[in-house]
Amino acid sequence: MSDKKKKKKEKVKYIDDGRTIADMSAFSNGRRDKDGFVRPPSTFKDKWKTYWSAVKSMLVPMFITLGVLTVVFFLAYVFLGGFSQ
Repeated sequence: MSDKKKKKKEKVKYIDDGRTIADMSAFSNGRRDKDGFVRPPSTFKDKWKTYWSAVKSMLVPMFITLGVLTVVFFLAYVFLGGFSQ
């Protein structure tokens, strides 16, 4: 009978520590943060990986936006008489 009883799910408790989603506090000079933890100093390689991952995630939306703007420009150019002289 005890096998059929449902186990209670563990309730997850979220604690707001005041940090934002884009928390870049790990890129410090090894100082203590407000919780008292010593963060290791970041290297150029860490910073470059972070930068490049952000840039890679924005490449496709950038090209889509440029493509739409190009199409709109050429349509306006053709329909507003840009080729007639």
